[in-house]
Order: sequence, then structure tokens, then C-alpha cells
Amino acid sequence: MTSISPDSPIEKSRSDSPLFDFSAAPKDPNHIDEDESEFLDNVDLNAPSSPNPATLPNEQKSDNIWRGSTSSSMSTSTLGYTSPSIASSSRPPLSTKSSAISSTTISTLLTGGDGPTPIVLGVAVVDFNHLIGPTVEFAYPPSLQLAIQDDEDWMRLLPFLALPDGAHLSEEDYSYFHCTYSPSGGQVPTDVPGSQTLFGISCNRQLPSSELMRRPSDVTRSMVQKAVVVIASQPVFGPIRDNLGVVTRAYFAQRDFTQTEILEDFYTSLETSLEGKSNEGAIYIGTSLRELVHKFRHRTLVLLKLLMLQKRVMLYGYPVEKLCTYQYSLVSLIPGLLMSLRDSGSPDLDAKKTRVRPTSLRTSDRSSLLRYMGLPLQVFGKESFFQPYMPLQQIDMLQAKSWLVGTTNQIVTQQKDCKYDLLVNIDTNTFEFTDAKIERLVTLTPADRKWMDDVVRTVEESYNTPEGERPGFKGSDDDLRARFEEYICAALSSIKYADFLSKAKRQDISIVGVGGPGGDGAILMPFSEQWVTAFKTTPAYDIWNGCTDPALFDICEPRHPCDGKVNAVSDLGLRLAEGFHDLHLDQQLGPTKEALTSAFAAGSSSLFKAFDGVRSEVNTRLQQREEAQAKKKSDHTGAGVLTPPTSASTITNTDSTPMTKTSSQPGGKQIEDIKATLGGIGSGIGSFFGSRISNFRNQNMSPNPTSSQKTNSPNSATNESTGNKEEGQGQGQQKGLRPMSLMSGSNSAGSISRLGGWGKQ
Repeated sequence: MTSISPDSPIEKSRSDSPLFDFSAAPKDPNHIDEDESEFLDNVDLNAPSSPNPATLPNEQKSDNIWRGSTSSSMSTSTLGYTSPSIASSSRPPLSTKSSAISSTTISTLLTGGDGPTPIVLGVAVVDFNHLIGPTVEFAYPPSLQLAIQDDEDWMRLLPFLALPDGAHLSEEDYSYFHCTYSPSGGQVPTDVPGSQTLFGISCNRQLPSSELMRRPSDVTRSMVQKAVVVIASQPVFGPIRDNLGVVTRAYFAQRDFTQTEILEDFYTSLETSLEGKSNEGAIYIGTSLRELVHKFRHRTLVLLKLLMLQKRVMLYGYPVEKLCTYQYSLVSLIPGLLMSLRDSGSPDLDAKKTRVRPTSLRTSDRSSLLRYMGLPLQVFGKESFFQPYMPLQQIDMLQAKSWLVGTTNQIVTQQKDCKYDLLVNIDTNTFEFTDAKIERLVTLTPADRKWMDDVVRTVEESYNTPEGERPGFKGSDDDLRARFEEYICAALSSIKYADFLSKAKRQDISIVGVGGPGGDGAILMPFSEQWVTAFKTTPAYDIWNGCTDPALFDICEPRHPCDGKVNAVSDLGLRLAEGFHDLHLDQQLGPTKEALTSAFAAGSSSLFKAFDGVRSEVNTRLQQREEAQAKKKSDHTGAGVLTPPTSASTITNTDSTPMTKTSSQPGGKQIEDIKATLGGIGSGIGSFFGSRISNFRNQNMSPNPTSSQKTNSPNSATNESTGNKEEGQGQGQQKGLRPMSLMSGSNSAGSISRLGGWGKQ
């Protein structure tokens, strides 16, 4: 273990340097001591937060008597405290056991408030009453019941937090939310802590009204919708979620919601099961960095930079559980922030105004190292809040300066007086910035893109691999959390180092060993100098800068993790690859690809059938042509008449345009027949390729009656009847069908036989 003491020679020599200011931040007179002002100092990240009741002294055991106390028929009015009903309904809103609070329990609560705060504060049931809307109809233990009754705002908001908008769309869903208890001013016998964030998780289900064993008179619809809620003092949603789902399903399976013994037993067993599970590892249960990186890829770092800038970020989509999980996973990227959310439930909470600068460091203790680095950053403090699920009833909170919220209601996203800086639609995976300047502030640098590309590639390589077959540490949530922690620490250390170099330059002090021609600017450039400048204007930076050592770069290297590992060519490739991925071509062109594939298959089949028919017909006609030629040749030989050789004469039209005309020959009729046969090919191709090929075929097959012809042959008169047909042949040859001439003469069969082997050799 390495420890740095202020009395060491190194510290004394550093304190004499004009480049460092080691004066501690002024202490707030409202804070009693250092331990109370620094919340994280009191948290052991590797130890349970609730002690074992068996090891408590006798005087502390009495603090928890209320948990095991049984209900009594004695009314609370015996001690002068009257308990109002929670829900105004035609039926009794609470069970007999929970509504009747014994005098022993109240006495214990009034005198035992100095003990440790339990992790689980209670269990409640929220009902969607068909007459008056969502209400709290049950709460246990009496401590939670009294707190809900004492705070009217909490009692009004809790039903809307537990039953989110659109809950009827799914059979089962979970909602994570934050709330606060504000005591009315009287001495209320409860151990629910006030003026700090309380963490709630609800499991909502629905049941047909016809299946109820006891149907109350106010059930007027076909479905009954309820939610079982757990209120905790720490965000231990992961260990609670699975147990809550099992109990909720069992509670609905009873088909009698007046039987709440299962919920009381659940509360008792839940507190016991969470002993020793409130450390950092247990709180991270339920978050999924792999899912977050897989969903947003390179833009995950954009969300983190916006969170550190304390901007207004809103996530919209459904289901609610996924919406909340993305936000908790994002918050967990800042080291230790999930352990320090007690000021995040309301913009008015600001118990951690200042932090004391650590005077010692134990490098083997992660908690000590985080405190020395000034972590976690206080991004949720005065005028800022974090609400994983925000109902419409809390929309006035959006007037705060900074927030991170999630919603399923489009009305929340359309508020003009409290506009967001970024809207993330998790259904379409789109980012909508309202200000282009903010978008440029969080634009990734080449080093950022290279670093995120390595992170994304690590996740994608094993994302579809079953959990048991994945490689050990690489690509796991712990690996990703460590990488982002390294990035944040490197950025904070670089800021301190840049300030150190800037101060030395102003005082004309030479710093030995500073590399790079860019000076302090080159140190911040990989992180984006514009983003660093904007970060220095946030309240989170002021708190961090006041409680950290100016020589923080001695502990963490002030350098981007991918500094010097990227060039212009590789960065261009990363941009193109990510740009193509953002287009979602596989999803958008999927239907088009299927349609083209089916059309091509059908067209190819028709085309091949047409060619098969043409091949057989050509073979038949070639045989007939050869037989006819042989017969005519024998007839002419017997008559002593010689067949004149085929010749071509050049003629000109009225425009003196040279043309080629084929003289008549004995085989002209056969050639016309072959030409008509081959015309069927154009018809088959035209059905597949469209009207353009069809028009082209018609131009080559139809005669041109307007063309004037002249001939120098004395036989022109005898050939007048066939002149138009031959002219059509000549025009077809000039317009691109010259390969047809291969079929004239004695080499016609051989020429066609070379076109796929159709002719006879």
C-alpha cells in the first residue's frame, strides 16, 4: 500500500512551488464535520452497509422492534396520532393488519430514530381505481404507511410513478423511479429518511375482472391493473427485481387482492436477503453496459460527454424497464456515481455543496483513489435531477437547468418552455439536438472514434455468444466500466496538466520533459478543447476542481488512451463505416431486397423457358431450310440454271445517306422465317426488362413506308414487291442488329451453333 502524507519531504517541496496551490477548500460552517460532508467517505465499496442485527448492542436492537411487531387492535389515537386513510375509495383501502398500528410500534419509532437506515423501507400496492384513478391501497410496514400519509405530494405522485403510461400494453413491466419524502413538520413516527432521494421499483401486471374471487363494487372495467412497489434507501434494483417479479405473480395468482400476507412476508425476507449486497458490485447488478454500447455504439461517448456537461438529456421509448436500464447504465459509467445519488431525486436537494480535499492517498484502496481523483463528479446537485421514469405529473420539474429523464409520453417531449438539449428515441435509435452548437461540442475527435471503435468491436465480437461461452474478462461489463473509468481519469488528469503548463508559461517557468510541439493545447486536443472549455463552466467542475490536488497528473497519466494511434486515413474509414451502420441498410432495404430477389427468380425462369423454346424452334427451322436449299439446288442443277452469287449494292436516299441493301436471293423467304423466329427472343426479353426493349424491337421489326428508295440494278422493277422488306432488313442492320447477318449465307448454321450450341454442326 502506498500512502502520501502532507508531512513527507516530497509534499513539502511541492508546497513551496509557485505552480501549486495546496490550500484546502473553505469548510462550510453548516457542515458538522468532514465525514458528514463527504458522503462517499462513509461508504465502503466492498462491505455491507447494514450491520447484522445479531451483533448489535442491546440498546440498538430496540431500534428494529417495529419490523417484527405484530398488529394490534389498539388505535393510534391512544398516543394522540390519528392515521388518515391512504386511498379514498368505497372499499377499505388498507388491510386490517397494515392500518392498525400498535402503540408499541409507534413508541419504538419515536425513540429509535438514531439507528442505521434500512435498505428496504417498505412495500406498497398501487391500484388503478376505475372511479378515482391510481391510488395507494396498501403500505407495509407502518413506518412507510405513516410517511406516505404525512407527505401529500408523495402520496399523490407515487401511483403515477408505479403505474407508467402504456402499462396496459404489456403483460408485465417494471418501472424505476426516484422520489423524496418531505415531512410536514410534525413528529411523525417513521424511519423513512427525509430530504434525500428514495429509490422505487415497481412491477405492474393486469388481471381480467371476471377471474377475481372477490370483485369489489368499484371494479367497473374488464381488467384490473395493479403494481407492487418496493421503496429502498439505495438503488439496489438488480437484487430486488427478480424477487419482486416472483412475488407479484404469486400475488396476482391468488385472485384476491385483500390477502396481503404474502407481501408482508416478502418485505421481511427481502431485507434479510439484501444483507451484504449493498456494495458497489451489488448496485451494478441490473445495469448492462454491453447492451448500452450495442445499442448506441460510438454515440455512447456522446451521451457520457453530455452528462458531464450537465445538459438536459431526455430518453423516449418503450418498454419502461429498458428505458430506465439505459439511463442507469449510462450513469454507472462515471465511477462511483451510483453510490452517490442521494441529491438526484429533486432539483432542490443540495446536501453536498462542497467537498473536502483529501489529505492522504492509499493507492491500494479504490475508494481512497476515487476520492483523490475527485470522483464521482457531482452532476446531480442544485438545479439538476435524475428521474429514470418521469410521468406527466412531474413535468414542472423540467424547468431545472440540468436533468436526465426518461418518458413514454409524447406530451413530455413537446414542451416548449422546458426544452431538452438532446432527445434520444430508443425505438428508432435517433438523436435529436435542438442546438447545433451543443452537437458540435460533443462531436467525437479522431482519437475518441478510434477508442470507441475498439470498445464497440470488443462488444460486437461476443455479443451473440451465449454467456457461458464468452471470453472471461474481455468485453464484459467490468471490462467496459474499467475502460470508461480510464478515459474519464485521463481526461481529468489532462485538464490539470494543461492548467499546470499554462500557469508555468505565464510565470515564465521552463518545464523539463514536456514533449510535443503543440504544448498544452495538444494535450487537450484528443479530448476536444471545445468540450473541455464547456466542462470548465459547469458546477460539477467547480466542485471537482476545489477538492482535487493540482498535481493530479502525478497519479494518472495525462494522455488520451488512443493518442497517437490514429491517422487521417484510418479515421476516414471509421467515419464511413459508422455512417453506413447508422443508415441501417440491412433493415431499410430488407423488403426491397426480398422483392427484387423474387422478381429476378420469376423473370429468370420465364426468360430461360423462352430461350429453350427458341432453341428448339431454331433447330427445327434450320433443318427445314437446309432441306429446302438442297432440294432447290438439285432442281436448278437439273434445269442447267446457275444461282447468281449474293452481292450487295450501295444505294443513296434523297438525303445522300449511304445505305446497304441486300439483293434478292433464292433463300430470302427462309431468312425471313428465321428472322421472325428470332423476333420471339425480343418478346421474351421485353417481358422482363420493360417497355424500352420492346420499343427497340418494334423499331427493328416494322417496315418504314416513308423511305424513298433508288436502285441502279436493272432488276429493280422485278424486286419492287420485296423492296420494303429488304429495306427493313438493312435498317435493322444499321441500328445495331448487324449480328443477324451472321445467319445469311452458307455459314448461318455454324454461326448460330456458336450461340450456346443451339444449331446443328
